[in-house]
Amino acid sequence: MTLGMDRDATKHRRWQNTFLAGAIVFGLTGLGDAAGTVYGLATPGYVFEDGELTIEILAFVLAGALVLGCVALGRRHDRQRAALVAEHEHWLPALTARNGQEQVDLDAETARLRLLALRSAGLVLVWTAVLAGVVAGLVALSASADHLLKTGARVTGEVLAVSKHSRSQDTIRVVYPVGDDDGYRYADIVWDSGRPYTKGQRITVIYDKADPARVRTPDEPNDDQTLTWVLLIGACAGVSGLVLSVIAAVNWRRRHRAVLATGWRIASVTVVPDYPVRRNRHMPDIEAEYRDGTRMTLRAAMSTHGSVPLKHEPNRRAWIGGTDRDMVVLFPNGRWRPGPYTVPAYALNMRTEPAAEVPEDPEKVAFANRKLRWFLIAMGAWYATLIAVVVVLVTLELAWPLFVVGVVGSLAPIPLAQMYFTRVRTALEDK
Repeated sequence: MTLGMDRDATKHRRWQNTFLAGAIVFGLTGLGDAAGTVYGLATPGYVFEDGELTIEILAFVLAGALVLGCVALGRRHDRQRAALVAEHEHWLPALTARNGQEQVDLDAETARLRLLALRSAGLVLVWTAVLAGVVAGLVALSASADHLLKTGARVTGEVLAVSKHSRSQDTIRVVYPVGDDDGYRYADIVWDSGRPYTKGQRITVIYDKADPARVRTPDEPNDDQTLTWVLLIGACAGVSGLVLSVIAAVNWRRRHRAVLATGWRIASVTVVPDYPVRRNRHMPDIEAEYRDGTRMTLRAAMSTHGSVPLKHEPNRRAWIGGTDRDMVVLFPNGRWRPGPYTVPAYALNMRTEPAAEVPEDPEKVAFANRKLRWFLIAMGAWYATLIAVVVVLVTLELAWPLFVVGVVGSLAPIPLAQMYFTRVRTALEDK
């Protein structure tokens, strides 16, 4: 494979990941817009402003169209890259009759890679359901507060204290009469409206006749904070799980197609974790030597199918399939259970004859450190700006712009970082 073909394959892979990241960002934006629309439609008393519903529908349609466009363009670059990497044998040696097929059913393991992709796709549905549950919970919280506002008993209470907390919600402590003979009750009400309160101020308190401890004011819904935190944690877990599941489903599908095209090659492999702990840690390396004496180094990809537990047995027998960034190492047995165990990986170099270790070039090391330093400065400035924008949006109480800015601002550095370091690697190769 020529250097030009290698760069073309890298370019197509970079565009694949860029369009995948775009599909995820636009998909999350569309889900957020849909969740906001459903929340508004399901919340009693919520009134859409003029043209608001039309704008939200158009935003959802636009996000959906952009997702489909990113998927289509990503598939196009996937096919172009597959055509390039399938034309060479720089990652795998030629097939031989002695490939250990009788020890492991390699055809069944190839089919199992497809099941892993389907499992990840199933997790996408699970995390989508989690996010739907979060929206349903928020709607239920709002509906409960509105129901209490309409049906609760209204009395005049008094503010006893105003408390501001650095690590939790601000509260006001009120005292209010209950019924004719039950005397007075005290309650801490979450203060999130921004309305000013002073000690001794007379305010309207609304409580549930069936449960007088359940209380709010006309301005403070006083939602259950435990449930609110559970929903927030569920939202964070849902977004993270959805993103990771989409990436896993796409990557396992690519690996299945790559192994289906190349088959498996037997090799001796050694798992080398990134120990001892130091800066710029990475996933374990997998040193592989094929039966024809050629060698290559792979790096385990981030996955639940980790390779660290397999570090204790050097030069163990395994099978390798796929090409370039879409490779799989198949071990006869896992560390904790018998039976074939697959580890996703990608090639750090092409298959080569054993060679003496080349000393590091000080000029290249200085160049790489300088580029890394500039990248860290740029990321620091990016997130500082993002935090400032989030603070402004929180101050202005713009919930949905805050959600969109938070999601897009957090995920955008992923494809940008990949493009940046790919160009740095290309520049190092040219030096």
